[in-house]
Amino acid sequence: MSSPNQHPNKKPAKATSLDKEPINNSDDHLHYRPDGSPYSQRFNDIYFDTQSGYQQSKEIFIDGNNITERLLQASDTVTIAETGFGTGLNFILTLQAYERAQKSTEKKLPPLHFISVEKYPLSKAQLVKSLAILPQLANYSDLLIALYPQGDPDNFPNNLSIALPESFLDNNIKLTLLFDDATAALTAFEPHINHSRGKQKGLIDIWYLDGFSPAKNPEMWGSELFNQIARLSKAQASLTTFTVAGFVKRELQRIGYRTEKLILNGKKADAQRAIFQQNPITRKGYQLRPTITKPQHVSIIGGGIASACLSYALTKQGVKVTLYCKDMSVAQGASSNAIGALYPLFHQQSDDISLFYQHAFLHAKNLYQDLLKQGFHFAHDWCGILEVSYKDSLVKRQQAFEEINAWPASLIHGVNAHQASEHAGIKLDHGGLFMPHAGWISPPELVKQLFNAAEKTNRLRIKCQTKINKLVQNSHNKSWRLISDKENFDASVVVLCGGAENINIEQLSSLPLSATRGQVTSMKTNSVIGPLKTVICHKGYLTPAHNNQHCIGATFQKNNTSDTPTSEDDRYNITMLKKCLPELTQAINWQSEDISMSKARLRCMSQDHLPLVGAMPNISEHITQYPHLAKDKNWPYQAPAPCIDNLYLMTGFGARGLCSAPLAAEILTADICNTPFPVNTEMLFNLSPNRFIIRDMIKRKI
Repeated sequence: MSSPNQHPNKKPAKATSLDKEPINNSDDHLHYRPDGSPYSQRFNDIYFDTQSGYQQSKEIFIDGNNITERLLQASDTVTIAETGFGTGLNFILTLQAYERAQKSTEKKLPPLHFISVEKYPLSKAQLVKSLAILPQLANYSDLLIALYPQGDPDNFPNNLSIALPESFLDNNIKLTLLFDDATAALTAFEPHINHSRGKQKGLIDIWYLDGFSPAKNPEMWGSELFNQIARLSKAQASLTTFTVAGFVKRELQRIGYRTEKLILNGKKADAQRAIFQQNPITRKGYQLRPTITKPQHVSIIGGGIASACLSYALTKQGVKVTLYCKDMSVAQGASSNAIGALYPLFHQQSDDISLFYQHAFLHAKNLYQDLLKQGFHFAHDWCGILEVSYKDSLVKRQQAFEEINAWPASLIHGVNAHQASEHAGIKLDHGGLFMPHAGWISPPELVKQLFNAAEKTNRLRIKCQTKINKLVQNSHNKSWRLISDKENFDASVVVLCGGAENINIEQLSSLPLSATRGQVTSMKTNSVIGPLKTVICHKGYLTPAHNNQHCIGATFQKNNTSDTPTSEDDRYNITMLKKCLPELTQAINWQSEDISMSKARLRCMSQDHLPLVGAMPNISEHITQYPHLAKDKNWPYQAPAPCIDNLYLMTGFGARGLCSAPLAAEILTADICNTPFPVNTEMLFNLSPNRFIIRDMIKRKI
């Protein structure tokens, strides 16, 4: 763990306990109200809200930073920094959270280092009296009081390092108290350095930006404090603060934090949370996303699962949405299939694609469950997905999954033929990989319910039978003119998420997107296949019955943009099932007359099988702005990615829109509303539309 180090050639020397400005923290500056709570007469402000006890502080700093979850997930020391130690309440609440987290798991939690700055510390007697009104926290208060320094606060050392006793959680918690001005104290800390690359890694995982309010204590809340916060923050560091002052929000955004409001239950109605995700001091500026003022209105071109998820996400954030759909009604494109499987894409190793789909699947499942709880019902069954190991190469793949063990068994695990048959409800001759939390959904029902949920906010307007053929930007105010077959429309911000139908729009022509045809065949159920109770994946898939029909498929045809189903493709789907699962197919005995319906639609595919989510890049300006990438892929650039103003993409989902569209919608909503992203910086760039341009520049293709 880093400790304060002096660098006299770079920074002014820090004052010692002998020459620093006297604290003068006499009892005249501290008053106790009738309920026994401490009140600062120096700042004319409370130390904590006694009406809700300690709950307000817990809500803002412990819950707001997801302390319990962060501790359970961490693999290395967790470092928390606080401005304004005061009575030590936040430290005490952190001790409580740590102990509870440790009791909830069998593994030993990583160490915790709590760093707190206080310019005007309380004396030990004042601390004891201040915490006496919170007897429910006495077990933790007593630990702090026993270790707190005695005597006159004017004589406290600038830097006090305290290790909690071994009797409490195996001496796993360290407290560092810095009795000094916040900015000066933080300046003395140095972030970690990755010596192999010379890159700054940051020091702080979590910030409690506490202390008296900016109006009462403006001296602490200067720009230099925020510069120090940025300098010391790790990527994805979280920060919470009780203040929602506009200049605090702007300062946090200036240094690279994405901010959002926290709605509270106590005396104070709201607070602020932020995540360090857009560090302007970077060597890879092309990974930085553009920042815009949150718009009042957004125009979306589409009509399927991507458009529905985005409409719902934006309207929840208070943004009005107009949807332009080319069809008679929504969910007529690739989202019109009767049954769609919801499951993640996992490779044997924990690679970028698999990590994205793991995150996306969990996000999608939570969203769909939440919709159901709200009363927006759609046909579905979380019956699991079984990837059948029907040939030797797949048996070896299953063995590799089990040996490498990169994924939790709750997400995916191997099963033998007997176990597979039990999961499926029918006899199977092969084992496979089973995903117990996956399942199937009726995509058209889901899409319509997402739109219904968005319409319930009174912020969504849908215009069907309106095909947008062209986008023209106003060079003066950077707004857009949407050109359709019937009439034209004005738009301030536009999002293209219509899938394959948008590929021919001029602004998308230079991106590596392609349309791939897929035909799904619906088959009548019978007594043999009717009991099927999980989705079976082979080279294609076979679903359980919904409305007395099963879906099989699907074809995968490049260079074919016809949406007319063919009997040839129906035969292909039946033949593929027979080739992969011959015994089962023979028992089912499906014939051409068992086909109840066929549907052919186009998927929008990306070059690397990940969707494109973000602002539309300006390709020519990329080439001008980052010329040395062709010589050295690590050439440092701080300038953010040049993009076409007010034009965004959310497309390229291929056959996995049900899984990935909800997370993509949250990412794009964060882009548009300037809120924290739900994924880290690396994953953001893996989804950014400009990733292809950067890769081509590095490979000297452009």
